[in-house]
Amino acid sequence: MSKIFTLLTGIIIGVLLTLWFQERQKNEEIHQQSQVLLENVKHLNKMVVAEAYYNEVYSYKDSDKYLFDLLQFDKNAIILVTAKAQISYDLNQMKIRLDSVHKIIHITDIPKEQVEIFPNIQYYDLQQSSLNQFDKDDLNRINADAIAKIKSHIDLTRLRLKAKKQLLENLQNLYALSKIYGWKVEDNRLKKNLESDLVLFKD
Repeated sequence: MSKIFTLLTGIIIGVLLTLWFQERQKNEEIHQQSQVLLENVKHLNKMVVAEAYYNEVYSYKDSDKYLFDLLQFDKNAIILVTAKAQISYDLNQMKIRLDSVHKIIHITDIPKEQVEIFPNIQYYDLQQSSLNQFDKDDLNRINADAIAKIKSHIDLTRLRLKAKKQLLENLQNLYALSKIYGWKVEDNRLKKNLESDLVLFKD
């Protein structure tokens, strides 16, 4: 009788050890998958950027007249204005949560896109007379007018669509990787909203 009891006890202990070992392996596997996914999220957290470059030639002329317009002193400037327009998402601000129990990646929020314009001004021709010279206020006004003019020509709508397209492509990589490991991504209709916006996009 004691031998049977000892045998049963050994079997029970063996089964419990096997179950414990399998559960431990499963937890380690899920932990490893979580680490892999987190590393890829970190890789995704670079700026997603769409850029465009613009050039504009801007001319300026001013005249001072004296003696009933008999004398005229001119000053002229030809300016080349270049600008880089940039739309980006700082995905370091993306809100994401991993549910390792149910193997779900929750994307709860994507930050709003950032719009930046970097103008650069070069004076190619600057002519002035001794009685009508450029001063600091003139140059500041010319710079402001030239920058305002080139900004009015920048198509931010198209750039925003390009940035969304790039964002969706980067997120697709995360979706595909998650599927390989048997994880699911829940994004509160983020993907559908992006795809809906990109219906308007044409290369």
